Amino acid sequence: MTPDSGAVAHGSGTAPGWLRHHARHRPDAAALTCWDEGGIRRRLTFGELGRLVDTVGTALRRPDAAPAPAPGERVALVLPNDEAFAAVLLAAIAAGLVPVPAPAPRTTRTEAFGQRLRAIVLDCRPVLVITTEAWRDRVRGALDDPATRPRVATWEELLAVAGAGPVGGAGPAARVIPQAPAFLQYTSGSTGSPKGVVINHRALLSSCRQAACCYGENPTDVAVTWVPLHHDMGLITGVLRPLFSGYESVLMAPERFARRPGEWLAALTACRGTLSSAPDFAYDLCARKTTDAEAAALDLRTWRVARSAGEPVRATTADRFTARFAAAGFSAGSLCPSYGMAEATLTVTATTPAVPPLRLAAGTDALRAGRVVPAGPGAAATPLLSSGTPLPGTRVRIGDGRQREGHVGEIHVQGPQLYSGYWRRPVRRPGWHATRDLGFLHDGQLFVLGRADDVLVRHGRNFYPVDILAVCAGIPGLRPGRCAAFAVADGDSGERLCLVAEASEGPGAPPPAQVAAEVRRRLAQALDLYVSEVVLLPRGGLPVTTSGKVRVAETRRLFERGTLPALRPRVSRRAPSEHAKERTT
Repeated sequence: MTPDSGAVAHGSGTAPGWLRHHARHRPDAAALTCWDEGGIRRRLTFGELGRLVDTVGTALRRPDAAPAPAPGERVALVLPNDEAFAAVLLAAIAAGLVPVPAPAPRTTRTEAFGQRLRAIVLDCRPVLVITTEAWRDRVRGALDDPATRPRVATWEELLAVAGAGPVGGAGPAARVIPQAPAFLQYTSGSTGSPKGVVINHRALLSSCRQAACCYGENPTDVAVTWVPLHHDMGLITGVLRPLFSGYESVLMAPERFARRPGEWLAALTACRGTLSSAPDFAYDLCARKTTDAEAAALDLRTWRVARSAGEPVRATTADRFTARFAAAGFSAGSLCPSYGMAEATLTVTATTPAVPPLRLAAGTDALRAGRVVPAGPGAAATPLLSSGTPLPGTRVRIGDGRQREGHVGEIHVQGPQLYSGYWRRPVRRPGWHATRDLGFLHDGQLFVLGRADDVLVRHGRNFYPVDILAVCAGIPGLRPGRCAAFAVADGDSGERLCLVAEASEGPGAPPPAQVAAEVRRRLAQALDLYVSEVVLLPRGGLPVTTSGKVRVAETRRLFERGTLPALRPRVSRRAPSEHAKERTT
């Protein structure tokens, strides 16, 4: 059965319509599985999920002791990675409301959760925030002004309001206008304040069609994800694409992955997963943290598309992961880098097992000058891995399109899956979207180097985030992918270069001063880049986006305020060098 014989054929333009189609024609097929504590907690068929969505929809139409939200009003979702999130999202869309996925509270970073939730609520002004009984007090505490705080309801209250059981059958959907918002996706905040990306029904439909075509997604697939559902990667790959093509989705709490990365692979093994997406750091963590005993119990032969996206994809990570799990049946061709953003309803370019990523050893000196040439024998090289070719109907250009292939510039994209604008901001004009990411095209594939705002310019040369990450990834005592480099004002002397990174703590970890010295040495040797100050943080000390990308601008701000939770050095500071005042904090 192909995607064209499933949701595509009935022509519905909304996610609730896709669910109704599968609930009608395949009511007993598995739709949504919740994984917890090393096993399956609950599995819903399409028929059961349809009835649950209808139950929640009834509660939204007559919430207890308050007016029902009107079509077009926003409803914020602060819910876990399980059936509650999926059901409320779909019920809200079916009722003509605009769901707004919002971050869930965590045991750490309570202040960050409150700041982000407040920013989202102030921007989109939801009439209702839906959470759980366990999280209600924390949500209300984050929205600290009772005079402006929206009403907070819980998942448990919605079920109680709707009655003791399902009301039966799929209710009528609200009238669909393709240009109307399907949901608001707040950006992950790698630069500036989060903005509400308006994803309309037409863009969502286009995105799901593109993925079904690109990856050959069909009802026999099984998706597995731990990525938070309030993030575009988790939402699209964990709920919406599976609904479109009619395959099962296995949802796992992000906290489970954080505590034991190998459990993601265990879930893929137990559920015979075929599709899964995660940022580069997740593959690196699994390769480094999965024990031999855990690896021996894995069977990854069914995992045909392992998408790596959300941050620059490193060739070293791909090689390490493939080598670590080859014995478990993981195929090197299954690791498929891709590139995207919330504004593109997740994906712009992709690789597949049939169209693998390109590898390029780029000449480092030329790359510093914005040109891409293969490194000659004995010359300094920067290993790069491509993020693939544009999805069907999508176009990618570098800058204004006049640059020749092999020149670095800002990535611009165009396609039917692009957003219609930012909430409460001018409507986006049709045409090209400037991403603020830097990259280049080579042999028809896109290579991404990082955010334009995060590029360091020193003595007329460009240093891309991917360069610095690659060097720091091999330094003992540093967490791979967890560093930020930036320049700060240094009085009359101009600027000084600083690097902030998370340290690997625990038995056998090198002392901070030794790690800092090695950071300086490696960057000077590999990139001819001299760092004045190295700050090492404990695990979790860096501000990151929901996909794990380091928020460089926010890191710089915290550094300048002196509020980073720096580790104390265990040895005395080094004397100043001829290049910089070397100081370890």
